[in-house]
Amino acid sequence: MKRSFRRPRPVAELRKEKERKERTPEQEGQEQGPVLVPDLAANIAYLEARIGSSNDVVFREFVIPLSTPVRAVLVFVDGLVNGNAINEYILLALTTFEGTDAAWARDRRNLAENIKDHVLTINEVSIQTQWTPVITAILSGESALLLEGEDRALICNTRGWERRGIEEPTTESAVRGPRVGFNEVLRSNTAQVRRWIRDPDLRVKGIKLGVRTQTDVALVYLESIANPDLVTEVEARLRKIDIDSVVESAYLQEYIEDRPYSLFPTVQVTERVDRVVAALLEGKVAVLVDNTPFALIMPITFWQLYYSAEDYYHRWPLSILIRMIRFLAFFFSLYLPAIFIALAVHNPELIPFNLAIKIAGTREGTPFPVFLETLFMEIAIEILREASVRLPAPFGQTIGIVGGFILGDTAVRAGLISPIMTIIVALTAISSFTAPSFGVAITMRILRFPLMLIGQIGGLYGLSLATILLLINMAGIRSFGVPFLSPVVPLNLSDLKDFLFVAPRWTMIKRPLLNEPLDVRREGSKANHWWEALFNPPSRRRKGGGQEE
Repeated sequence: MKRSFRRPRPVAELRKEKERKERTPEQEGQEQGPVLVPDLAANIAYLEARIGSSNDVVFREFVIPLSTPVRAVLVFVDGLVNGNAINEYILLALTTFEGTDAAWARDRRNLAENIKDHVLTINEVSIQTQWTPVITAILSGESALLLEGEDRALICNTRGWERRGIEEPTTESAVRGPRVGFNEVLRSNTAQVRRWIRDPDLRVKGIKLGVRTQTDVALVYLESIANPDLVTEVEARLRKIDIDSVVESAYLQEYIEDRPYSLFPTVQVTERVDRVVAALLEGKVAVLVDNTPFALIMPITFWQLYYSAEDYYHRWPLSILIRMIRFLAFFFSLYLPAIFIALAVHNPELIPFNLAIKIAGTREGTPFPVFLETLFMEIAIEILREASVRLPAPFGQTIGIVGGFILGDTAVRAGLISPIMTIIVALTAISSFTAPSFGVAITMRILRFPLMLIGQIGGLYGLSLATILLLINMAGIRSFGVPFLSPVVPLNLSDLKDFLFVAPRWTMIKRPLLNEPLDVRREGSKANHWWEALFNPPSRRRKGGGQEE
C-alpha cells in the first residue's frame, strides 16, 4: 500500500524554500549574526548590550597565568548553571594549573584549542565564532569563556537548574506497571528512555525550535526498526515550524498533525515512559520537548487511543475483559444520551412496555422536553468537571462528587429533572472517564452534543446516517501515512492480535505491520509456540539421552 505522507503545500512555503536554496554560504553566515572579534573589551561590550542589563547575568573576569598572562571573562546566567562545576572545573582549572612553560602555552595562535584540550576538565566544551549560538548557549544554562586576542568563545556545559523529581504520572495511572513518568527536563527524559532501551541503534536527534524561546526538541527512534521515510517526514515537519515560541509539546502537535481541523487527534500524547518505550519498539517515532513532561508519539490509530499501558502487564484473559469494557464505555459515552433522546422522541415503540411505563411515570410533571433536559444535565456535568479540575487537589474531587450528588438530587426532588435522565447522564459521565487518552475523551465529549441534536431531529435513522458519515471521515484520516482505522480499514489479519482483544504475548511474533518497520519479527518470540505447550507438555519432553524429563 502506498504511503501518502505529504499534504499539498502552500505557495508561500514553496517560495520560502526556493529562496533558502538560492542563498549563498556568505548569506547564511550573515543570517547567524555578527562574529566575535579579537578585542576582549569589544566582545564584553557587545554581550553587555545584548544581555548584560539583566541582574542574573554574571561576568566573571580573571587572568590566566600563562608565560604571558591572558585576560579572560566567563559569562553565565545565575540560577541556570551548576556553581560547583564552574568553580572546580573552569575557574580553579584555569587559575591554578601548572605547565605555563609548556610549548602549547606559548602558542597564542591556537590558544582556544589548547585551553580546551589541556586545561579545562569539564566534560563538554565546544568552540563558537558566531554570536547567535554563543548567546543562545548562555541563556540555555551554559557558560561562555572569552579570551583576549581570540575571536572565538569556548562554550562549557554547566547546566544545573532546579528540577522536579521523577514521579508517577498523574493523568495515566495504572494498577500494575512502572510508576515512572517524564518530568520537565529534556535530558532527564531521554536518559529514562535510555534506561529501558539499551540498544546502540536508539537515536536521539536534537532540534531547536522557537525564534525567541530556542526550545530543545528531541526526535527519538530506533534506527534498526523505524521506517526511514517516517523518520524523515517527522523531522521535515518539525524543521518547517517557524514559530515565535514553543512553550509546550501541544504547540508542535498542532503544526505536525495531518488533520489540524479534525476533532480526532492524529498524534498520541503521553507522560508515561513505558508507553514511549513500547511505541519505539514497534517502529514508531517519539518527540520529547524541553519544559514539558508530555511526549508525542506518531503514527497512531483510533483504536490505540483506547489502549492502556497496563493492558500488556496483566495476563491476556484479564486484558481482554478490561479492553472490551473500555470500548463498551466508549460507546456509552458517545451514544447513550443521543439514543435515549431518539427512542423517547421518535421511536418509543422500541422501548419494552414495562420500561416505557416506568419512564413515562418518572417524567410526569417534568417541565422540559427530553432534549433540553439532557442538554442542561450534560452542561451541568461539564461545569462540575471543569470546576473540580481548577480547584485545589484536596477540594476538587470532593466538590465534584458532593456538587454532582446535591445538584442531581435537588433537581429530581424539585421535579425539574426525571430520575431516568440522572441515571443516563451519570453513566455517560462515568464512561467518559475510562478513556486512557485525554485527547480522545475530549473528542467524545464534543461529539456527544451534535449527536444529541441529531437524535432529536432524525431519531435512530439520523443517528445511523451520522455514524456512517463519521466512519467515512475517520476512514479518510491518516496519521503520518497510516490509516486511522487500521487494522480494520484496510484489513490486516496479523495486527488483529492486538485490536479489540489482546492475544498472549508469545503469539504476537510480528511487530505491527501498519508501521512498516524494518525489523518485522520480535526476537525471541518464536521460542514459545502455543502448540508446543499443548501437544508436547514438559512431562513428555525427552532429554538428549532419550529418557523422559
